[in-house]
This record gives sequence, C-alpha cells and structure tokens, in this order.
Amino acid sequence: MQVFAGGADVAEGAVAAAVGQRPVAAEPVEPDPDDESEQPPTPARHYSTGRLTATQARVLSSWRRQLTVIDRRWNTRDGRPAASSSDCLAAAVTDLLDRAEPTHLELIRYGDRIRRTMTATRGRAAPAVSVASFYLPAGYADRLDALLDDARNHHRELLDDDRDRALAELGVPSKAYKLPAGTLARLAIDRWARRSPTAVIAAAVDYAGYHHTQAHRARADMGIAEHHTP
Repeated sequence: MQVFAGGADVAEGAVAAAVGQRPVAAEPVEPDPDDESEQPPTPARHYSTGRLTATQARVLSSWRRQLTVIDRRWNTRDGRPAASSSDCLAAAVTDLLDRAEPTHLELIRYGDRIRRTMTATRGRAAPAVSVASFYLPAGYADRLDALLDDARNHHRELLDDDRDRALAELGVPSKAYKLPAGTLARLAIDRWARRSPTAVIAAAVDYAGYHHTQAHRARADMGIAEHHTP
C-alpha cells in the first residue's frame, strides 16, 4: 500500500479505511502546567496615581515633556524615545519595589500625609495633571497589592494591640484606611523628583524594552501641565 506524505495520523486513517474501520481520533495533548512557555501571558494591570499634588504634577509634566524631545541616541525613526508616561511611572514604581521597598509603617504615615494634604487643598484649583494612569506587569502588580494590604493589616494590629501608643508614639491615624495603589505611585514620584528628566526617560526606555515591545508615545490622558502649540 502506498502511503502519501501527511504524517502518521493520515497513514493510520488510510489503514483503517482499507479494513472498513473508522479512523481513531488522536488523543488531545494536555498542556504541561509546569512549562511556562505553554502558558498564556498574564496581562499587565492598570493603576491610577490618584489626585496628585501640584509638585508631583510638575514632576510628571517634566517627564512627559522630555518624551517629546528628539534625541538620536534613542535609535528610533523619529528620534523620540520608545516609552510613554505610563512607562515612566511604572519604572519609578518597580524601582521603588526593587531597591527601596517602604516598610508598612512608612506607607501608613505617607498615606496619612497625602490624605491630609488633599483635604487641606480641597476646593482649590487642581493642576492640569491631577491624575495619571500606568500599567504594571502581573508580578509587580501582585507585590504592590500585597504590600498595601499587609500595611493596612499592620495598621489594624497596631491599633488593636496598643491604640494609645500607636496614636501618640507611632503617629498613625486612628482609623486603618485602605491604601490605594496611588499611595505607592506618589511615593515613587517623590523619590524620583530630583532625577533629571533625561535620566527618568532612559530608565523608562529600559523598562519598556524589557517588559514589552510596543512603541509608545506621550499620551494626552497621562497629562502635562503646560500645553504648547507646535
């Protein structure tokens, strides 16, 4: 019997047909759960900074302006960096998690300070960049969420164990508020505030090159305080 090219399944089917049997379907191959190459990629998670202070807004605006500066060292067609405002924020946040992860107490106090600042400035004109958004890879997103949840739980434990000491000596709020992701994002902005915009963009390009390949540009919804007419 002549068997044409087409693989073992075709040959077996031809044999089955010759003897009057139905071809037997091949057993489906189950994916190996331990083989990461077979797993679908986990999408990045979206976050918001929450309302920024005027100082933080100016910092973010300086980063976004730098994204529009043409510099041939980026080796792109138009000379602009292959990164976005989201990448700048994500680079700052991941660097904070990797190099200077705050303690639970630091997060509790910082969150309270930001909350008080926002309350004190309520009703005043907000900066043009009042809120910015960014994305984090799943692994970093899990770390961020866990850190904020653990900080809130630690706050509750401090109040339950010795409320008077927690309020008087440790300086924590009397209520264990939920800490939004923007708490860590704003802390990351403050930490990078003294970096030159050029250094921030270089870090954002490195971050973007490692975590994704899609080219990005400065996005209007991620904010810039001053708008310039070309």
